[in-house]
Amino acid sequence: MQNTTKRAKKKTRAAPKVTQVPVPPHNARRVIIPRPDVLHTYLEYNQINQYLEYIVHKYSNFVKLYTLGLTHERREVRALEINWNNPDNVELSSVMRLQAAKMADVYRSTGAKGPLVLPGDKNRNIIFIEAGTHAREWITVSTCLNCIYQLTERYTRNIEVLRNLRFIIVPLVNPDGYEYSRTKNRNWRKNRRPQKSTKIVGADCNRNYDIFWECGPVRTNRNTYKGERPFSEPETRAMRNILDSLAPNLLFFLSLHSYGQSIMYPWGYCREAPYHWRELHTLAATGRAAIKTYNGREYRTGSISCLTKRTIAGSVVDYVYGVLKAPLALVMELPSRELGFQPPVEMISQIGHESWFGIREMCKSAFDLRQSIKRDEEPVAPRPPAAHNTSGTGDTNASHTSDIKKKPLKKKNRKRSKRSLLTQHAEILELQQRHMEAAKMPQRSLTAPMRTRRGQGDGPS
Repeated sequence: MQNTTKRAKKKTRAAPKVTQVPVPPHNARRVIIPRPDVLHTYLEYNQINQYLEYIVHKYSNFVKLYTLGLTHERREVRALEINWNNPDNVELSSVMRLQAAKMADVYRSTGAKGPLVLPGDKNRNIIFIEAGTHAREWITVSTCLNCIYQLTERYTRNIEVLRNLRFIIVPLVNPDGYEYSRTKNRNWRKNRRPQKSTKIVGADCNRNYDIFWECGPVRTNRNTYKGERPFSEPETRAMRNILDSLAPNLLFFLSLHSYGQSIMYPWGYCREAPYHWRELHTLAATGRAAIKTYNGREYRTGSISCLTKRTIAGSVVDYVYGVLKAPLALVMELPSRELGFQPPVEMISQIGHESWFGIREMCKSAFDLRQSIKRDEEPVAPRPPAAHNTSGTGDTNASHTSDIKKKPLKKKNRKRSKRSLLTQHAEILELQQRHMEAAKMPQRSLTAPMRTRRGQGDGPS
């Protein structure tokens, strides 16, 4: 009997559930949470959670925090919901608060847990941003936290997108691997769950989703190992639970990676273009143009398989776009090869601000494109070629070739560029410093970036 009871407890404990982190009532709150420096340093796991709790306590009228699941090492995977049209938001008009309260009551009566999900195309307004899937890509976590900073601590500057859209943000999908890369191995990429019957630890969470998963690499000692089966990893199961529940309201899914300096759209598992590739390309081009206007940095745009010159099976972007039928889904690879997976700390703020500038414009464009995309009317998604073995040896950028042994290629003679990327980064930093030291300038509306002199845009917000 005792053994049976223990097994039952283990099953209950392992069951993934989306639970809301409780926040004390506003008038009873006396909690003082120090604010970590999210803009200028790489935070550890506990500091990330501290910042999320700081935000949810300070802006509890339109921010909620959820626990999606636990990792192998018992760390929480957390998601932040930013919903301006919340019935608790005192800045809404009385009519809007009443409407929001009615919708929340209807949803609550169904017994469902997690963020609000409503029927109808008019409620397809969720922007989902995730980062930190690959442990060594620290800059993606900091950039995702910058998005939270912009939508909460700088919400008055971004009120236009907040009024039309809801945001679900998961800043750290793979906390076990992230902490391991910070303390033991800076190049660690996978999670930390040991694989059965082997001494190998970890699987690539971005190869573990159930979309042509069988085409991924089988060898456990690879950095891109796909796992024992689809959703075998606790991190991907946690993501699946919230993504599946939000599917009716998903509008735009964005996955942050590094360091390819590109904005890419499906498909990753095959070379064919998706049915709505023109809308996806328009969305990616909007982000590219916004970043170039901001500080002159140029991103590449195109499909994942085209830009990386390889196929990638079982990725989260293909799953959201192909299985959940989200209207829009992109991968944003942050800069850059010369900076590596962990750019210098002085570049964190610069990359975070420029990325948010592009992300915000893509969110606005997604809202405009939502009526022109009907996923139910498109043909069945293409299958990967039968004769082609998608080894999954690639990452979502062409720079991860160090993980795989390849035959040496003949070097191509290329003209040396006049300026290296590091020189360009230094000029961007110097430009931003001059903006800060200059005389105070009147604040501009951030709805449309204005081009001034070459390479200059609005300063960091």
